[in-house]
Amino acid sequence: MKFFVMISMIAVLLIASSAFAQVPISASGNLLVGAVYNDGLNSSDEVLVVQLEANGVIVVDEEDPVLYFFNKTANNLAGVTDWMTFGYDDSGWSEGVNGVGYNSSQITEVVDDDDQGAIYTRFSRFDIPNAGSVASMTIRVDYDDSFIIWLNEVEVVRSNMRTDDLPEWDHDAGGHESTNKLGPDPTRWDAPVSNLIENQADDNPNGSIVVYEFSVAYDTAAVEPTGKIATLWGAIKQ
Repeated sequence: MKFFVMISMIAVLLIASSAFAQVPISASGNLLVGAVYNDGLNSSDEVLVVQLEANGVIVVDEEDPVLYFFNKTANNLAGVTDWMTFGYDDSGWSEGVNGVGYNSSQITEVVDDDDQGAIYTRFSRFDIPNAGSVASMTIRVDYDDSFIIWLNEVEVVRSNMRTDDLPEWDHDAGGHESTNKLGPDPTRWDAPVSNLIENQADDNPNGSIVVYEFSVAYDTAAVEPTGKIATLWGAIKQ
């Protein structure tokens, strides 16, 4: 049933709002947020690992500090739709590092049991060297099964999604296999790159990654003051 998807639909599914508008960036305090969704509540694996590059410099990578929320059994953030924004209070989320998941490519492992839904991840605030000279950035994503990424509150890219809305915690968009490289493992980014949205296994049975370049615009007002979140990240890094 997956093969009827037209090429035009695939492009829409993979490339999100950044294809039409530049993403604002700042020299410091930038906020990256990700959400990864399962292909079913009893799925055997789930993971999200992200790498972000600007002018040849890796600004977000494996093992960078994150806060994450694993939504299980029921919609535990019912009615909450601003968890990808600067002002959201994530003080109740769990601490970990980039690469949260289970039975896959994870670095921070969460418990594999029944009714596993979406995992939401808020990355440590980060700097972009020479941000004023950066016109585009490249994001790489190793994931299972579908994801959305936001930078400074703007959606950058989504894959394996058929909706422009914010999916429910138990959204099922179909399967995609990660590289299954337990982290940290920088060789994951050498895996085949694919723009296939469905039937990923037919493209590469060992999993593949998404690599996406998007336009950015330097904006000194792009981020909010870090405040207490900066204190939290400082404590994690020590």
